[in-house]
Amino acid sequence: MDLFLSVLPILLVLFLLIFAKKTADVAGLVGWVATALIAIVYFKTSFDVVLKSSIIGFLAALPVSLVVVTSILQLNVMESAGAMKRIIVFVKGLSKDDKVFQALILNVGFGTFLAATGAIPVTVLPPILIGLGYSTFAAIALSAVGFDALCTYALLGTPLVVFSQIANVDLITSARYFLPFVGVVSFTISLAMLFIIGNSKFVKRGFVPAIIVGLTSYVAAELAILVRAPVITGIFAGILIMLVMMTILKLLGKRVYDSSHFTEEDRKVEKNMGIIKATSPWILLVVFILITNLITPIREFLYDKLSMPVEVMKGPKIKPIFTRVIWQSYIWILLSTIISIFIFKMNGKQLKSVWEKTKSRIPKPFWSSTVFFLMAYVMMYSGYQKTSNGYELLQRAHNIVYVLAEYSAKGFKNAYAFVAPYLGILGGFITGTETSTIAMFAKYTIETSNLLGLSPLLMVAAVAFGGGLASGISPSKLQNAAAAIDAIGEESKVLRTTLVISLIMAFITGIISFLLRGYTIQ
Repeated sequence: MDLFLSVLPILLVLFLLIFAKKTADVAGLVGWVATALIAIVYFKTSFDVVLKSSIIGFLAALPVSLVVVTSILQLNVMESAGAMKRIIVFVKGLSKDDKVFQALILNVGFGTFLAATGAIPVTVLPPILIGLGYSTFAAIALSAVGFDALCTYALLGTPLVVFSQIANVDLITSARYFLPFVGVVSFTISLAMLFIIGNSKFVKRGFVPAIIVGLTSYVAAELAILVRAPVITGIFAGILIMLVMMTILKLLGKRVYDSSHFTEEDRKVEKNMGIIKATSPWILLVVFILITNLITPIREFLYDKLSMPVEVMKGPKIKPIFTRVIWQSYIWILLSTIISIFIFKMNGKQLKSVWEKTKSRIPKPFWSSTVFFLMAYVMMYSGYQKTSNGYELLQRAHNIVYVLAEYSAKGFKNAYAFVAPYLGILGGFITGTETSTIAMFAKYTIETSNLLGLSPLLMVAAVAFGGGLASGISPSKLQNAAAAIDAIGEESKVLRTTLVISLIMAFITGIISFLLRGYTIQ
């Protein structure tokens, strides 16, 4: 009964998403309430602990939920100012004559950069791909699959920050546990993407470029660790992949940029705004992030001295939530957006449009980004009781995470190392993001790994990568991609293909995880 009740909230969320066709925010709310009730009624958790653990979850979610809010605001500003149209026109000119390099530049390179700066590839890329002559099927699939390998570094490394906080290790150590997966998965994702475009013919043509993409991704991740700024790995990787692919094109004697196929409307957009001005919010954001992460005194001041810890529950094994408000990426997204309003010289009508769009678009994504953290932290602190030393777990059998870990250890044994990425696929499908997947399953994975003698942090990294690979099957992301090109309904056809790709990628990730199951960093 304890195992069934422990897993029941997750099963409820899955049922609501798949069969009841409910949205993630509604399914997450039901999952959180179910978790709270089960914790109180069966696992002998007080209402006080459930309430406080939910508050901790809310605080832990802020680096994600506020990035979502500020990113939506920034995208709306860029849309209203005409900047997004200008960017789309520019990107349409990249590598027009070679679909292999075009796909790698746009979907892996540019897609990774977009995700790292807080933009949304599944919204931005589909119209570009349609404009370049891709089918609706390919436009939806490629925009969801292309940057999967580097999802860990999306939203300015937010998944990595959450991983670091839950696992209680520093960012550099956290990043090193992701390194073994980066190159291989980037390579295989590139091949999968080329298969979507042109089957085995494109895979053969793009095999060597895909290897180069994998190596470039790995180098970018190493570089970010070297400069002690792993949260900007996605920015490094995106820019490096685009530059390397463009350099190879030049060496092959092919044109990197060609505007000869632009329509009259494209020419008008091109004339109205320069590409530097159009991308100014991203340029400013990258500059701010580089300053706050690469200049050591500034980074140490914002990250360590202004860590702003919040203690909701005190206990021997309970760490405060370090909010680090001034260091967090949402502050810099907001600042770059405000400055760009003046650069674009937006009028009152445009600003009103931004406000109306933002007001209507924010609530659901904000709650969806938050609710799975609430659910995870209630699970994490279920069974805790107030003692003279603070809140403690006196009986492990009253903790949902420990119950799940114990049964998993008995059922999977060492095969858990191989299964871990599939758990991430499940988490990514449920929550829609890698960050929420980490929040939901990190503590459980650490407990299970400790029971089995596996490397806990490597196993969490494997789960996290699985959560990233789930981007290709996330209902919300596929629907967003389809909606961006008025092709609602097509996402169900895409899912059949991307599901196979995601499962194969998880298989490869599982092999790496199994081979390195004892890997630890001293």
